[in-house]
Amino acid sequence: MKACRLLVILQLCIAVVCGRIHNINIVSDRREIIPLANFGLTKDGFVDFQVTDFIIKDNIDAKYGIVVESSQTQTASQYVETHINICRPESIAFFDKHPKILNLLLDKDDPPKLINEDMSQYGAVKWDISNLKLTDLLTKSSSPDALFKVEHSTTNNSYSFHFQLEVKPEDEGQFTFYFYRCPREPTSYRTTVDYLFSAVITAKNGESFLSAGEKPLTFLYTAMGIVYFGMFWLWMKVMIHYSDNLFKIHYLMAALVFAKFLACILHAIDYYFIASHGTPDEAWAILWYIIHLVRGMLLFISLALIGMGFAFIKHVLSYNEKLVLMTVVPLQILANVAYIIIDSSEEAELNYGTWKKILIFVDLLCCGAIIFPVMWSIRHLQQATERSDNKTTLVLSQLKLFRHFYILVVVYIYITRIALKFMEVVLPFQLAWCTNFMDEIATIAFFLITGWNFRPYISNPYYKVVEEDDEMEMESMIESDTLRNRTQAGDEDDTTLA
Repeated sequence: MKACRLLVILQLCIAVVCGRIHNINIVSDRREIIPLANFGLTKDGFVDFQVTDFIIKDNIDAKYGIVVESSQTQTASQYVETHINICRPESIAFFDKHPKILNLLLDKDDPPKLINEDMSQYGAVKWDISNLKLTDLLTKSSSPDALFKVEHSTTNNSYSFHFQLEVKPEDEGQFTFYFYRCPREPTSYRTTVDYLFSAVITAKNGESFLSAGEKPLTFLYTAMGIVYFGMFWLWMKVMIHYSDNLFKIHYLMAALVFAKFLACILHAIDYYFIASHGTPDEAWAILWYIIHLVRGMLLFISLALIGMGFAFIKHVLSYNEKLVLMTVVPLQILANVAYIIIDSSEEAELNYGTWKKILIFVDLLCCGAIIFPVMWSIRHLQQATERSDNKTTLVLSQLKLFRHFYILVVVYIYITRIALKFMEVVLPFQLAWCTNFMDEIATIAFFLITGWNFRPYISNPYYKVVEEDDEMEMESMIESDTLRNRTQAGDEDDTTLA
């Protein structure tokens, strides 16, 4: 039943996503500046921007328009949203480096038209739009004061307009489109806002619907899928060769690598359909989301169990370790649901930014949670080294291994969650795929080092504590921790009743 519900949710998500053909519907949104779409365009790229319906039903005096922004990096394309207030351009600070900004203001006077407002007077870089091939102009050439045709229906007070933009080599960049609504007088949130904005934005680079920084991703994920399959085949050979020293965690690690292989192949197929048709294929996209969900859960569960030493040096989890697992699994489900919603939604949707923040927060929370079991294992091993017996050398070897694993996990989290964000800031828009490449390279290195350290061979110090007295000692320690936690919980209940 739960699986059926998940499939229904995924189908609904795929139904609204349109790949690189953006279908946008904004209804009575109070935001002043709303991002519509962003796309990296090269010299053979073009954008078809069509507003099918723009209906104003309220009586609020406001100005409306479209902003087109071009920059050389992905993150700088959010400059309008974060730095420049289109509604109050006179308040713009004069920074040294501004992206190119094209501000098309809707003039509702008869005949209605779009006016190109010169933003260079407010400190933005002057954009010679004569280099852009623009269509649906009232004038014959795209002069700096170009006017665009607007159709007006008096029946429902709706406006519609359409223009195309073709890019020349000197104007290549990351193009971002915004819709803005600026009330001329401050309005209260109690004031009813009633309007409808519907648009279709189609962007292409030559024959491909992929952005300039996404073009190599189909090949990249196919190649990475082949690498992960090779790793899976190698791991299976190791498991067969050392079949007498296998633990359940080794099968879980094999399932993780195989899930990663499937995820890469399905992701490549997803990008292939988007590049060819502008939209993902529904069946393949659902499979990709399901495998992505399974892969994320397998990754964090595997890391947590390895850090706990489960099935290797102990067969029972403590209360705190069970609590970590019970926390990480639902958080991972939430993180993957947030990712699916973000990936299948338009930027213009009101909840898009909220789900993006949830994804970042929950993902970092999961990363922090899996570090605790490793720290607990290191602490227990440090306590064990204080005992002077004939097993001190073995415990020191295990302690060294856990410390290395702790450093490995921290470095992996830093690279994939933090360092790659800095890369997005500095990389040119054409090299946006490099962040995906570095993410996969870091994951491959992490898998290889972890698999080497915890491979199932008899002399691995990680598996050496198999003697009966050690198992009894570990289990008694865990049972005492669990009993102590239950006793504390019971005391709290008694205090509450009293």
